[in-house]
Amino acid sequence: MHKDNETCVQRARFFFYFFEKPKETPPFDQIVKVKQVKPEAIRNLNKFLTSRLERIATMMELLTEVHKDWAITGKKDYILMETESYDFNASLQILKEHGFDDSEFILKVEYTRKWGVL
Repeated sequence: MHKDNETCVQRARFFFYFFEKPKETPPFDQIVKVKQVKPEAIRNLNKFLTSRLERIATMMELLTEVHKDWAITGKKDYILMETESYDFNASLQILKEHGFDDSEFILKVEYTRKWGVL
């Protein structure tokens, strides 16, 4: 979106899921509804969650360092970060510069008109 756009409001929403990256099977599946849960499955889940939560925290830090106007909400399975005052392209660029890829979050962008019919 053009930064001087006066007709639309852009709402960027980042979803950071705890238990999985999109298109990935987490070690959580080795525990839920399994009759003989093995200790190694618990250890694998621990390693996975430790790494995953650290990466989420780092992404959040990067985004809040470059822009202060984020609404950050904790949900059962994810963290939601949203803003209407920062371009999502700049957010993506910062995350990519620090080694994060599109599979580590879900980005939804919505556009609404500021006023009336054009």
